[in-house]
Amino acid sequence: MDLKKRLLFRLLPDRRSFWQDAVKTLLILFASTAVNFLMVQTARDTQNVSELYLLSVLLISLSTSGYFWGLLGAAAGVVGTNYLFTYPYYAFNFSLKGYPVTFLCMLLVAGISSTLAAGIKEQRNLSQSREENTQKLNRVAQQLLGAQTAEQIGALAARCLSEFLQLPACFYLTAETQSPMICGQADDFSPKQEAAAVQTVFSANRSAGWGCDLCGGCTYRYFPVSSGQRVLAAAGIRLHGELEEENQEFLQLLLSQFAMALERQRLSDERHQMAVEKQKEQMRGNLLRAISHDLRTPLTGILGASSAILENGERISPQAQQQLIQDIREDADWLLRMVENVLSVTRIGQKASGLRKVPEAVEEVVAQAVNRCRKRLSGLSLTVRVPEEFIMAPMDSTLIEQVLINLIENAYKYGRSAQPIEVTICAEGCFVRFIVRDRGPGISPELLPVIFEGFLGRDGQSADSSRGLGIGLSICRSIITAHGGTIQAENRPGGGAQFTFTLPLEEDETDARA
Repeated sequence: MDLKKRLLFRLLPDRRSFWQDAVKTLLILFASTAVNFLMVQTARDTQNVSELYLLSVLLISLSTSGYFWGLLGAAAGVVGTNYLFTYPYYAFNFSLKGYPVTFLCMLLVAGISSTLAAGIKEQRNLSQSREENTQKLNRVAQQLLGAQTAEQIGALAARCLSEFLQLPACFYLTAETQSPMICGQADDFSPKQEAAAVQTVFSANRSAGWGCDLCGGCTYRYFPVSSGQRVLAAAGIRLHGELEEENQEFLQLLLSQFAMALERQRLSDERHQMAVEKQKEQMRGNLLRAISHDLRTPLTGILGASSAILENGERISPQAQQQLIQDIREDADWLLRMVENVLSVTRIGQKASGLRKVPEAVEEVVAQAVNRCRKRLSGLSLTVRVPEEFIMAPMDSTLIEQVLINLIENAYKYGRSAQPIEVTICAEGCFVRFIVRDRGPGISPELLPVIFEGFLGRDGQSADSSRGLGIGLSICRSIITAHGGTIQAENRPGGGAQFTFTLPLEEDETDARA
């Protein structure tokens, strides 16, 4: 707003508070006139009439908006002094000696006093407004720190714009107009009609829409929310006129806050994605190292046993042949399970599909895993404890079943105990806990910290000193981590190993977005 318009704005009365300011002005003038009458009637004092009117002008200027009412009070004071308190009374007298100069000075002093008082009030109001805006910005910054996703930032931005500016507002995170965040929606708002303006903001990094030279026929005016040359979002406001200079500055500060929050969220998402990719690469590396080692032993056994049967079948006893065939079957079965684990890792690493988590009955998933283990493992002894209440948890049931199978098979093969394997499921707060226990020799203390890593030790064995066990546990951890849960291994006080993993009972928003 230029100086000429600003001066005109201050001289004209504020339409929003016109009648309120008019009543205040009349009351103050009436009170000062009444006091002057009292002084004249009781003390015959007419010397202080003009001073009281000057005081009333100051009070009017401080209690009303702009300069208009103060100047009006000054003129009324001059007229009242001449008409009511200058001889002849109740008549205008312009013939008194020195009157023009006296009353011109009085009017000038009253006008200057009114202007100064109004200026002081304006500065006070401006200071208060800036302090309030600063508090609003601090509150917005705190709320933005709590926002976890770009969608939450967009919803907060739309709400704050509408609340602080008292105007309908919307917020676009992308150039697509199908799903904007809208607060205080206008009746004639149509995203399709506003699409051109939103596209222009994202492409040109300029304001567009109502009142602009770009897409001026829109209902809203759209402002770019940018970081450098990158447009992160577009903020739309339903304007009924140009914003005041103070509100324009406040709007720019708000948009800067939103831009920093979106940029911070973008960088956080990129870091998270980089961490995920790094974890995937690490998992693939561990997988390849484990496979290169763990495949040798069963393949060597299959080749040796089959060659012995083919080359020396006539000289080998039927019992020995049967044992060789049994060894071939066990090695082939182990290779099958390893392939299943590799396929599980492949499913986790597929970015296009990801985890297909749907609510599943925990008891059913456990029952399927137990049935498969009983078919594979002869003489398997299991005790299963599930809670009486029905538990539903979001999961990829095939992968969780594979985790349970790996843990039960490990307990069966390496527990080496006559006591049954215990499988326990319980709900704890926002998680469901799965526990697989055995009464075997337990896990070596030096292997506990690295048992889920899946790498080879110095002796060429897997991390748990057993064929293929390292890769299975590494895959288990990858599956549980991808579900947002945790997995751990420990030795039981009375002997044996215990593996515990948890799954959240509610799907995390970050996982859902991924």
